[in-house]
Amino acid sequence: MSTQIADRIDSLRAYMGNRGFHAWIVPSTDPHLGEYLPARWQARSWISGFSGSAGTIVVTADGAGLWTDSRYYLEAEQALQGSGIELHRLGMPGVMDYPAWLAKTLPAESVVGVAAETIALSAFRTLESVLRRGGISLRAGDDPFAHIWADRPELPSDGAYLLEESLTGRSRAQKLTDLRSALAARDATHGLVASLDDIAWLLNLRGSDVPFNPLVCGYVLVTPDETEFCVDRAKFSAEAVGELERDGIRFCPYDAIEELLRTLPTDAALFLDPARTNMALATAVPASVSGVEAPHLVTSWKAIKNETEQNHIRRSHVRDGVALTRFLCWLDSAWQAGDLTELSVTEVLREFRSAEDHYVGESFRTIAGFGPHGAVVHYSVTPESSLPIRPDNLLLLDSGAHYRDGTTDITRVIPIGTPTDEQRADFTLVLKAHIALATARFPTGTNGHRLDMIARSVLWRHLRNYGHGTGHGVGFFLNVHEGPQRIAAEPNDAALLPGMFTSNEPGIYRTGRYGIRIENLMLTRPPEESEFGSFLSFETVSLCPIDHRLIDESLLTDEERTWVNDYHARVRGELLPHLAGADAEWLTRNTEPL
Repeated sequence: MSTQIADRIDSLRAYMGNRGFHAWIVPSTDPHLGEYLPARWQARSWISGFSGSAGTIVVTADGAGLWTDSRYYLEAEQALQGSGIELHRLGMPGVMDYPAWLAKTLPAESVVGVAAETIALSAFRTLESVLRRGGISLRAGDDPFAHIWADRPELPSDGAYLLEESLTGRSRAQKLTDLRSALAARDATHGLVASLDDIAWLLNLRGSDVPFNPLVCGYVLVTPDETEFCVDRAKFSAEAVGELERDGIRFCPYDAIEELLRTLPTDAALFLDPARTNMALATAVPASVSGVEAPHLVTSWKAIKNETEQNHIRRSHVRDGVALTRFLCWLDSAWQAGDLTELSVTEVLREFRSAEDHYVGESFRTIAGFGPHGAVVHYSVTPESSLPIRPDNLLLLDSGAHYRDGTTDITRVIPIGTPTDEQRADFTLVLKAHIALATARFPTGTNGHRLDMIARSVLWRHLRNYGHGTGHGVGFFLNVHEGPQRIAAEPNDAALLPGMFTSNEPGIYRTGRYGIRIENLMLTRPPEESEFGSFLSFETVSLCPIDHRLIDESLLTDEERTWVNDYHARVRGELLPHLAGADAEWLTRNTEPL
């Protein structure tokens, strides 16, 4: 592999040299700036061998580097061995991000390139500003991988389908009417929607073009009179095409979007989100067209689940909890045979979930990290890396599913054999942090940056911490990672609003030994009023026992013990009617009060 990677980097260097570039940036994005990418746009993985979902490659005339965060340090170390690519560990002392590194490393008058379709307008402006201070130029150019990636995959061609209003709670016609009104209120005549999850929500459709995300590759341009949908029409049935056309949607080829933008009327005013619109689209807009830039309206609307969506979310989590209970009951005895592996565990869990009604697929690649692999935050098991599941250590299982009526994401830790006192102490501290956030009340308008400390400070008091965010937004049968809200140490201005669907997942990771994370999903409740203002709180939606064997009760307060008991009573009440035999007995036993 290392020779192959070197050859690919040399091909990119030849492309750069022929066009006058001194460095080239390969981000982890596609033209829609998504997190999970169709195979065609996995260029960073192709040229480096690193397949983690976050990271940037920079290639210069005499070197190459990968910049990634703490979630991927261990995975990147393994992937880059022998490749000649240097790993830059973001967040570590003295480690510069790649823009600062380029500005310091390259001589003045150097030219840096990036494929225009893989960088957001806002990101390009920020990077350009940093490089300009060092006398370096930044150019958004053509995609070099169209020339050097000989067997590059084609565009996805899988089918797509529409969701009925009984699931979405609002018709696409209503959503489009709302969007046109909101655009007009912002003095915009046209609106560009380039992010796939926003398009899926706006048009009430889903597909399978993107791994683990029920999305359809396309672009939407909303005009005063119709909606231009740039997509492969063949993805839809004749009935679906007719329904979309009756709602004023006109089909155009997928690659027609830039021409539509180039031919906008001179008196048009185009609304776009600079963080969710790539440079190729931004530069296609004529200078005569005025621009209205802001975070996309659809993104914020999509984040707030309506009452219909919330009810479906709760029902989907009951079915997911039933599947998990059956799986955990099976696992309790199956591991003792000694022939289970990380890989086989993920396959069995998928089978349990797929037996549930409305199951569509996994919402992300299951993280089944046993022992030391549990400390790799975004560990992805392969046939080569798969460890046997044998005593004595912890199995961290982070998994989720898409159902037609909701998306799930849950993490549980299972002791295989007898847990140590240290493991039980760490687990209980993580549980305390989880409970602190789950029971938080906070003033309306509070953002996730401020909420992050509620969970994290519990661990700080015991000199423990974790290197990832505490919570991320989750879509309604959409992306498992969804904005704009996020609960994390990094600043984020998005407030947690009623109806938002967010994860709660603090953790502790001991490198080379084990990892612990407890994750549930939560809906933000409607406000409660007092003389001091309006306050919000969370409703925990995920339903699955938290393993008693890992809880050190001596570390819990009375209030925390009550929370665990109340949660388990609710889990039992919701799931038991759907279980029988050994599964019902297992659930009853594992939800007994502390």
